[in-house]
Amino acid sequence: MKNPILKTTAIFGLFFMLAMTSVQAQAPSRVEVKIPFDFAIGKVQLTAGTYSFSKVTDNTLTIRDVNGKGTTLVDAPLTIGSRDFNAGARLVFNQYGTQYFLSQVWLSSDTGRQLFTSGAEKRVAADYKLANNNKNPQRVEITARR
Repeated sequence: MKNPILKTTAIFGLFFMLAMTSVQAQAPSRVEVKIPFDFAIGKVQLTAGTYSFSKVTDNTLTIRDVNGKGTTLVDAPLTIGSRDFNAGARLVFNQYGTQYFLSQVWLSSDTGRQLFTSGAEKRVAADYKLANNNKNPQRVEITARR
């Protein structure tokens, strides 16, 4: 390369590609969470226990019982962001009395996946609001570990 501008641009391009690969390698794709209560994901009911959450595609997550009791695929089509970089990986549930529904999965502190509200959750939410003077559900967060 005889042209110094071209050489400098090529070097910066190489460093940029290496930096992007490094950042993508640091993005977690799997977390493990101990959930102390039974909960629902869409139409699927899961019991309390330890689960592994993995990213399969941009919109799909796999949830595995670490004891090998089952695997569930979840469509989480909405990307959500956070500026609370200290929050870490976590799960967010909506709690209606004694019923819990998975709402968000955060595999990192800055980017999470939002699940659509299922028909079952909508029915439970409507009953809960009627019985509790239009009160909103509790938000329950559980910290995940890598």
